[in-house]
Amino acid sequence: MTRKQTYLIALMCALAAALAALMLWRAPESSTAGGHAAHEDAHGHDDRHADEREEHDTEEAGIAMTEAQIKANGIAIDSAAPAMIRERLHLPAQVTVNAERTLALAAPAAGIVQSVPVSSGTPVKKGQPLVVIRSPEVAQWRADDAGARQRLELARITYAREKTLWEQRISARQDLDAAQAALKEAEFGAAAARQRLAAFGIAPGGAVSNSVTVRAPLDGVVLEKPVVAGQAVDATTPLLTIADLSQVWVEAALPAASLAQVAGGMPARVSVNAQPKELEGTVSFVGPVLGEATRMATARIALANPGLRLRPGMLATVDLLGQQGSVAVAVASDAIQTVHERSVVFVRTAGGFRAQPVTVGRSDGKRSEIVAGLAAGTKYAAGGSYLLKADLGKSEAEHHD
Repeated sequence: MTRKQTYLIALMCALAAALAALMLWRAPESSTAGGHAAHEDAHGHDDRHADEREEHDTEEAGIAMTEAQIKANGIAIDSAAPAMIRERLHLPAQVTVNAERTLALAAPAAGIVQSVPVSSGTPVKKGQPLVVIRSPEVAQWRADDAGARQRLELARITYAREKTLWEQRISARQDLDAAQAALKEAEFGAAAARQRLAAFGIAPGGAVSNSVTVRAPLDGVVLEKPVVAGQAVDATTPLLTIADLSQVWVEAALPAASLAQVAGGMPARVSVNAQPKELEGTVSFVGPVLGEATRMATARIALANPGLRLRPGMLATVDLLGQQGSVAVAVASDAIQTVHERSVVFVRTAGGFRAQPVTVGRSDGKRSEIVAGLAAGTKYAAGGSYLLKADLGKSEAEHHD
């Protein structure tokens, strides 16, 4: 081998070594590049931080708006601040009759309805005639009462005579004892006949008659009148339903999740569509059983009803008021919007507004506690925030397009 060939072989070995070293030096970089490639999608986009970006999408969502545009849109600016909040539950409700002041009247005995001088909706006074019935049973009861009264009178006369004779030592003691026993029996019989008539509202005494008048047991209004003149009735037949509407119930639908917040005696404010002012009351009853269909309990408020302005069936809303307490940060309740299933407040920025996710606590309907996500003193859109939510939705739609 010549010197020239030896030189060429050595040069080729040196080049091979240099090339191998270069390949080893670039391998980590290529591996790193391959790692990045593993995170790239078909379009070459890196998705390693997609979750982080999605998590901060709401926080980064901003709306550009000048001062002039803010005023033109009527967006009110306020500052988050400490407040006293009395938690309020806002519930749908309905005016109902007070069942404790409602009476269903039945026929005192079998017979035929002679007349019904009232109709549904008629106001009635206690003792007013409502239904007249002709009944053979009533005639028999009156006859029994008359006979019992006559026997009692005879027993009294007999006892008085026997007592006089015994005192004069004309008759024996056993005759007086027998007269006394007969008197007691007659008294019991007369009392039983009298009480049977009184139990059905029939006055004792008077002529024996088959006519009986059912009278109003209280002041109220006739709610139902299922009977008509000429109808055959018996002791199980409902005649009328009367309710005293000077006091009514307002029954609110209470979700099961809110049961622990409500108790008897809790202050309540009732709004009825037909009434211009809120009515004050207290919870008198909380139902222990949930409705099978609604899965709601009933919270009941008893209200005085002067002038009978509240009518059963009227729709209402009830605000139940909890204990008042101090909160560190509160905002106007209207300022809280829902974006991507999260509660947000639109915070004022130099260029407009930013949707700030927050955690909401207690609320009284006007102001709401912010448990996390907002510091006291932060300026936010207190009114008109729904406009900002709409603008945010439009801008996100345009971005996706």
